[in-house]
Amino acid sequence: MKKNAKMENKLIDKIEEILNEFEDFERPFINNRGDIILRKKLIKSENSDSSILANIFKEMIKNDVKKNRV
Repeated sequence: MKKNAKMENKLIDKIEEILNEFEDFERPFINNRGDIILRKKLIKSENSDSSILANIFKEMIKNDVKKNRV
C-alpha cells in the first residue's frame, strides 16, 4: 500500500471515530477525485412527515375549492 493511501485510510478512520458520536452520518469515503465524502443518512420518518403535511395541505385546498364552487 502506498504511503498516501495509508494516510488517507488513517484520516478516514479518524473521521469515522468522530462521526460515531453522530447518528445522522454514513461511513465517510474518498471519491475518484480524492475528495472525502460525508453523507447524511436518509431518514424515512422525515419523508413520511413531509408527505403527511403535503396531504393536509391538499385536503385544505380541496375543501377551499369546494367552498368557492357553492
